[in-house]
Amino acid sequence: MQADWCGFGVAEKSRQIEAVFEKASAGGQPIGVDAIAEANRTAGAEVIEEAVAQVRQRWVKALLQRGDPRSLAVAEYLGGSDGDASRASVRLQALARSATDPMVTALALQRPCSPGCGNVDRAQWSRLEPANLQAWLTLLGDARTRHTQEAYVLERIANEARYSRTYEREFKVLLLELPQTVSLGLVQEAELQLIVGTASAWPIASLRPAMEFCRAKAAEPASQHLCLAVAELMWQGDNLLDRSLALALARQLLPARAGLRARWEPRARVAEAARHWAESNVAPWMSEVEAETSSCGWQAGIRRELQVRAAQGEWGQLQADMQAARADEASLSAKWRQGAGRSLLDPLPSARPASSVR
Repeated sequence: MQADWCGFGVAEKSRQIEAVFEKASAGGQPIGVDAIAEANRTAGAEVIEEAVAQVRQRWVKALLQRGDPRSLAVAEYLGGSDGDASRASVRLQALARSATDPMVTALALQRPCSPGCGNVDRAQWSRLEPANLQAWLTLLGDARTRHTQEAYVLERIANEARYSRTYEREFKVLLLELPQTVSLGLVQEAELQLIVGTASAWPIASLRPAMEFCRAKAAEPASQHLCLAVAELMWQGDNLLDRSLALALARQLLPARAGLRARWEPRARVAEAARHWAESNVAPWMSEVEAETSSCGWQAGIRRELQVRAAQGEWGQLQADMQAARADEASLSAKWRQGAGRSLLDPLPSARPASSVR
């Protein structure tokens, strides 16, 4: 399988997994966690797992050789040179306590070590980078201080935050800069799996505390100002989710603030068009996959897709693709609303008062 991954290996891996799932579903029951665990123990799954571990080790070594604080932090985030996740977390916390790069703190907050080992304080990110909305949302997400500090945090956001950055893009850019395999095959699949797997686990800061605050205090002008400041910063986000959350936050204030809908309606239509485009259009690399005879043919297209998205962000890529295709934004927005039965500025059907349901 290792020697001929794109020929025998991929096909055999698929056959092994299909056999496990067919056996599990023979009794008419849905496939459960036991079947998934068994599939992960097949020889094919173990081959790709071993390949990912080798890529991880190679990249950690390259990051340690680079030696700058951000590279060292990512090396520990990936498991460190010894492969011991617990010790790597301790080293990552130590790096974060002395580093001035806010990305190092953002990484450390995702990989806490055991209690008593010296985890960095959540507030460290906002102290290092008060202009970053995500740093404040991380502080607001701490259940221990949420109810006592939410008004303070929202005020600091309104006064100091100027942008929203999670560092997920920077993380992917850094991984894509590391030595990559050019040829299609097992190693390149392992590289892609490591990049996509680690990036997809990147946490999303919860807006729930801000949503609840803004819903409860929507009638207060001062609170409206704070909530709109958060929504404006979320609208600057580089992905579709951030833009949708910005609209959801603004939606809390519509009943209490005249004229606000007119201000956010154009943004809603832009986001709706982008959502419809993303949901109904196959990514450009898919056509290359279908035309490719090798079972590894998708790898080159996925890598290009990752590089473009890391450079432009998901939102920038969607806008560029729509512009290149001369997509009709108004038509796409109308189609999304028709399918959803609402605008992104309207509440979800379950949240509407009974008198408003037609």
